[in-house]
Amino acid sequence: MTEVTRERVRACRRQDTYKYFLPRDAVADTWERLARGFGEIVWHASTKVFEIRHPAMIIRSTWLRNPVTVVRKRSCAPADVDALHALLGYAGEG
Repeated sequence: MTEVTRERVRACRRQDTYKYFLPRDAVADTWERLARGFGEIVWHASTKVFEIRHPAMIIRSTWLRNPVTVVRKRSCAPADVDALHALLGYAGEG
């Protein structure tokens, strides 16, 4: 299995927006963990987007569920990011 990688989304209005690229064989399990840790997954049929709204961040993806885009809100604390990274299996920094 390959590792989770991340890149910053510079075109987004929110400076703390990142895309996390998951190994193909880990996508379904990762979304299940995200739902347990951050809340209910909502499917927006009109835009074909999966989304989890959490007080600290918005987690979303297209119908393929990979990559995962994370928009950190102002209330997002380092502990929230650490919890996200643990659920995603991301070993990088920040």
